[in-house]
Amino acid sequence: MKTARFFSVAALLVSSCLSAPALAQTPPASPSLGLVAKSVSGHIGNAAALEGATVYSGDYLSTEDAGSMLVRVGALSLELQGSSAVHIYRAPYGAIVELNRGAVVYTTRTQENIVIVASDVRVTPVLALADLGRVSMDDPCDITVYSQRGQVNVQVGSESHLIGEAKAYRVRAENEIVYREYLSPDASDYHRYHEHRPCEPVEMVKGKPPIFPGQNRFLYVAVGVVGIATVWGVDRALESPNRP
Repeated sequence: MKTARFFSVAALLVSSCLSAPALAQTPPASPSLGLVAKSVSGHIGNAAALEGATVYSGDYLSTEDAGSMLVRVGALSLELQGSSAVHIYRAPYGAIVELNRGAVVYTTRTQENIVIVASDVRVTPVLALADLGRVSMDDPCDITVYSQRGQVNVQVGSESHLIGEAKAYRVRAENEIVYREYLSPDASDYHRYHEHRPCEPVEMVKGKPPIFPGQNRFLYVAVGVVGIATVWGVDRALESPNRP
């Protein structure tokens, strides 16, 4: 009887040990990143985005046609305008946003930064100044960047351009990105999870030839064409709390 009880206990211990690695391999939850400050017809994944809802690194945020959503990440602000969608990730400098469609308005202070990636165009505000700007994906190959305050550096392929205050440029991407899986653009293996579809050369302005690889991909546009109207007054994030 004692021998049978011994083997029963031993079998139970072995079973417990075998199941332990499975528990240890449970992936950690995504870290919290920010919160939803305001939302009208906004969504986090498939759920409605409610005011005060937590935004986690890797979340998919979207708005309906007449919607808008304001997200706070520390001192940073990001407003998704109507019919827009992004993936947002934590970064050592603040946050990085992958724009999938539509338009976003951003604000930064000088302590943290927010980088916006649209197709293969990377938009990085200059941290020396508090920034307010807008990035829109007109189509996967044409991105418009407007810097209302501060300056922003825009890179596409081997070309880069510093956009000054109150300036706007239409940027021709080299490639449209087709995703197999979404991953932070800062991840070391980011390029393993998508494919590139080269953007065809197009005529950017009347009377000028198409833009081919190696040519300047930045076209100055009038600020009045792009605008920066926001629903929530996102630019107030730049104002000093002591400012009247």
